[in-house]
Amino acid sequence: MSLVIEHLPELAVSRVSRWFFNCYLLQGDAGTLVVVDPGMPRVAEDLAPIAAGLPGRVRVVTATHGHGDHVGGAAELAHRTGAAIYLPAVTLTYLDGARPKTPSPAQMARAWPLLVGQPFDRRGALGSLQATGTAGFGGPRGMMWTGPRPAGGLADGMSLPGASEWTVVESPGHTDDSIVFWHERTRTLLSGDAVVSIRGRPCFAPDIVDAAAAHRTRRRLRGLPVAHLLPGHGRPIHADAVWALESSS
Repeated sequence: MSLVIEHLPELAVSRVSRWFFNCYLLQGDAGTLVVVDPGMPRVAEDLAPIAAGLPGRVRVVTATHGHGDHVGGAAELAHRTGAAIYLPAVTLTYLDGARPKTPSPAQMARAWPLLVGQPFDRRGALGSLQATGTAGFGGPRGMMWTGPRPAGGLADGMSLPGASEWTVVESPGHTDDSIVFWHERTRTLLSGDAVVSIRGRPCFAPDIVDAAAAHRTRRRLRGLPVAHLLPGHGRPIHADAVWALESSS
């Protein structure tokens, strides 16, 4: 299989996916395109023809957390487009030397159903390995970053730069720096790894670093009337009450 492209015009969002790694293009303010979770190192090549068919141009690059499979292509994409990079405020502390926590291999093994939930793509698999070794965190080397200093950090309650209808919601648990983006008018949650989808059902991150924070995140996000779930991994879910589909497992 190759690149999967899904346009969601009613949400002004496009999903670009290789294997189970989702990247999103948001049509934002005044001709601004915002790229969320550009994890694959060569994602700029995938996005270029898609962005060319949308109104505006890429001006903002962001991520829901600093794992390599969410930031691996951010620096190259920003270099090619001239876009500003915005990362979660906690992620910025890792650039300054703070040590990030990441789920253990045993924790990550709990997410194995994601591996079979979307069509396998060899380039996506190789790209994820490359990203983990060159950008972001997720291994013993801590946070790796070769791109420019981000233009700013994203904190709870802020509007997403370039797409002001989207609100930043802190969602720690999977990692300490995790955030999601909420679009109230369309009831859309762009959830990163805080909520993934497995077998068509929403699943709160099975691989976590902080159980208490994960519990608070679950309680907070369940309070949102989500009708469209756009996860970092897994297929999007569209339903009048997404949480009603939540798996009991």
